[in-house]
Amino acid sequence: RGCILPLAVCVRDVGRLRTRRWCGRTGGVMAAVGAAGGSFYSAQAPLAGDALPRALLRKLEVLGYPDLGGACLAGEAFCKIVLWLEEEKIRYYEPQNRKGLREFGDAWFGHLAKYAKELNVRSEGLSETDSVAKARVLSGLVNLAIHDVYRDKAEAKEITLTAPSKPVAGAESKQQLQDLIPSLNKLLELYSLPKLQTTAIDTDTIAALRCIKTRLCQKGTNTTELDFSQIPVAVEVDDPEVKRASAVLRLLHNIEMGQLQISVNHVLNELQQLTANPKTDAKLGRVGT
Repeated sequence: RGCILPLAVCVRDVGRLRTRRWCGRTGGVMAAVGAAGGSFYSAQAPLAGDALPRALLRKLEVLGYPDLGGACLAGEAFCKIVLWLEEEKIRYYEPQNRKGLREFGDAWFGHLAKYAKELNVRSEGLSETDSVAKARVLSGLVNLAIHDVYRDKAEAKEITLTAPSKPVAGAESKQQLQDLIPSLNKLLELYSLPKLQTTAIDTDTIAALRCIKTRLCQKGTNTTELDFSQIPVAVEVDDPEVKRASAVLRLLHNIEMGQLQISVNHVLNELQQLTANPKTDAKLGRVGT
């Protein structure tokens, strides 16, 4: 596909595409249950200690989970959420291989741990009594489901990316570098770079400062033409401007990672200077501190 994704995710996508030949895009067995008027997902209100985090509830709402009021980490309510994610969204297994997730017995958590491992989702300590592990596994599965839904919509060209017309509400009062914008615009114009807007946020101002620093620190007079279209980005869009912006952000991220590596090397060097200087005490008959 030409995207930069972890190997485990790419392997999972192969299984996902293979499975969809069996269940299609309208869901699996659970869709038939819903069409028959059943109330498979109906559950009692969750207890306070078993409630899902608000972030997880919002994600399930976006995915269209049919029983948000009964969604929790306890009992069969948790099992039904996992089964619904596999049947309707992730579809990693073929329908005949989902029996272990459909039977809510004593061995169900063992099947879930195996299922999570195959999807590269952390499942250490997963059990009926460990709410933290259950929330971690459920969060990983929900994220994979959202990822699959996004890929489906991107492939169908149903996603339109638009930039906000104005800064986020409340963000203007937190900006502290707007006084630098007029002076920065003069420098940007001098180097034939795009100017900042008068309402630019601090992040854009810092990016402009880095661009100016890059121009000031150039060595020699030779210029290198950089084709941004050849830089791999993990965004599946057809708009060339969006791809160009993604390539620029990727390069900036690589620069930050390089600076982080330099800082880590500096810390390791200082630690080695402290630990690689053993003191010898002849009275004790040993070497070391």
